[in-house]
Amino acid sequence: MDHTLSAIKRIENRAKQIPGVISLAQGIPSLPSHHLIRNEVIDAMLNNKVDKYSPPAGLLEMRTFISQKLAEKNMEYSHEHEIIVTAGGIEALSATMLALLKHGDEVIILTPAYPNYERIILMAGGKPIMVPLSEKGGWILDLSLLKKRISRRTKAIILCSPNNPTGSVLSEKQLRTIGILAQRHKFLVICDDIYEHFYFGDNAPFNLCTQNQFKKQIIRIVSFSKDFSLSGWRIGFIHADNEHISKILSIHDNLINCAPVISQYAGLAALKNEKVILNEYMEIYRKRRKIMGDCLESLSEYVQFTWPNGAYYFFPKIIGATDVEGLCFDILEKAKVAVVPGDDFGAGGKGHIRLCFGKSEEEIIEGMKRLEQYFLYNKFTEV
Repeated sequence: MDHTLSAIKRIENRAKQIPGVISLAQGIPSLPSHHLIRNEVIDAMLNNKVDKYSPPAGLLEMRTFISQKLAEKNMEYSHEHEIIVTAGGIEALSATMLALLKHGDEVIILTPAYPNYERIILMAGGKPIMVPLSEKGGWILDLSLLKKRISRRTKAIILCSPNNPTGSVLSEKQLRTIGILAQRHKFLVICDDIYEHFYFGDNAPFNLCTQNQFKKQIIRIVSFSKDFSLSGWRIGFIHADNEHISKILSIHDNLINCAPVISQYAGLAALKNEKVILNEYMEIYRKRRKIMGDCLESLSEYVQFTWPNGAYYFFPKIIGATDVEGLCFDILEKAKVAVVPGDDFGAGGKGHIRLCFGKSEEEIIEGMKRLEQYFLYNKFTEV
């Protein structure tokens, strides 16, 4: 296993050493946690609710409310036996892999993909199997290629839809087919739904968890980091069939005992005020998406890209660039803009960079202006 930090973290670490850098790199939302969340957390603190451990699975009140919210979306999960409140999505995924993988088990990743997927699989003794998405047509999954990568050792597939870094969204047909394949070949579907509310189409995307016939195949991970701007609070949850949850819970208990109780109250407040907060925040992100996309349109001499349907990233290909990681560090030093090399997201990301429009409008506008100036005045193909 490679123990070096991901390029995202290395870029950010270097950026912190350079005065005046604008970061369009790491996916940290610029919006603060909502006052409706903070007010409820303060109330919980003042009433001495946050000073003791919760049960390992999380506060009963929070699990009950999660169960109710899931039921509103046609997802039926018991608050007692099928939900665990976690310290964010990464802890949820790590506990899942450590609980369910045996040495040599294969886990399919659709690439480009979040780099920590591969690292967590390796940490748990598994073997990552990459299935590339096709950039032509907007990062499409080739189901025939996926079927070829399934073997008797396939234990799971990780789905992130909307996808990080491409912003692509799997169709209902694709998801149903994956569910059928999981039943037929007896593997799990791990849905990392961290960007579930970041969708810019007219209708919300299809969620496989609404189909009860696939319940025994699905483990779903939800995080409050992005959509509710609670990345520093480290809070999320898992829901799955009781058989899987019981195994994951023992690992989760050994790793962290329980999610931070103060953060559980933040998550509970987020769910109680979900509609108000998300309507406000997603309108802001929709506007920021257009600002960054319009800027990229004006750079067509240097980049090729697809408008993302979800998440909060653009993933443009840099025309003529060979060493994209070197290019990103050169942009950082000369233009004082932090961006992420696409190679960090697997072979499918070669030649691309990732730009986050979760930043403020001012940062996006100034960062894209600096990027344009860099392309105008620098030879970047031989960096």
